[in-house]
Amino acid sequence: MTVAVLSPLVALSTTDTALLAAAISGIVSVLVGLISRRTAIDVAKREAQEQRKAKEEERRSEAKVVLDEYRGPLLDAAWELGNRIGNIRHGKFLETFLGTERAETAKLTTMFRFAHYFGWRELVRRKVQLLRFENEDDTRLVAGFIGDVTAILASDRIDGRRGMLWADEQRAIGELMVVDPPDAPSYVRGHAAFHRDYEKLFAPWMERLAKDVVSLEAVKSVRLELLQWGLFGLARRLDEEGAYGEANWTRTAQTESTQEAASIKSAVRSGHVKRLLGHLEALSGDRDGVAGRS
Repeated sequence: MTVAVLSPLVALSTTDTALLAAAISGIVSVLVGLISRRTAIDVAKREAQEQRKAKEEERRSEAKVVLDEYRGPLLDAAWELGNRIGNIRHGKFLETFLGTERAETAKLTTMFRFAHYFGWRELVRRKVQLLRFENEDDTRLVAGFIGDVTAILASDRIDGRRGMLWADEQRAIGELMVVDPPDAPSYVRGHAAFHRDYEKLFAPWMERLAKDVVSLEAVKSVRLELLQWGLFGLARRLDEEGAYGEANWTRTAQTESTQEAASIKSAVRSGHVKRLLGHLEALSGDRDGVAGRS
């Protein structure tokens, strides 16, 4: 006798088949709903990421625009200050002019170069909050060197506090240097205006610094050496087109920061020195990378 073997689906009644179809339909509906929800979440995430990226690009462009606006005068101020420090340390500037009729001029021009740099730094600070400036890839290293110069000058762990000028004092001098006309862009005082107003406005903030920096002891100052390194890094980073080229003070800073880094780091136990050396290392890496791509 032949026994018929029925498929389970064939054996199902009409009612069972309807129930199975409804179940399958429900499962499909749930899956479709889950997929749709997941797709909507993914789209929302992508849109949020794109919005964040757009805002970051906007912030970056704002910081870069401000930096580019003040790049020239800030570079010039950093270069001139670095050059004077180099002349004090290695160019016999003080030996030549102290004790002569030009001694007062030597002091005032040196203090002006400090104040001129503080003034342009203050204008940049006003336009771009430093925290954001430090967080943008295309301005981070510039902000790093600006911070290095401020910290080295303010540190009480260098040279027995000789030549120390706190960050608040630096900023105050910068504020005095900035002129804000009512209907024109802000600008920084020139040397004639600084010289004219030195005794009244600037001497209370700068005379102690002048006594420490414009003295024969400053030739061996570790603080001035580190300032020269920081200003070298800042000038090199700002000078994107290499328009300023090389000078005695930049070559000296580059050589010293390479050969004396370990001994300075050991002698001056300060995080400021470590950060400065890290920024100089990053600067060297960036320049090597650019050279390798050119």
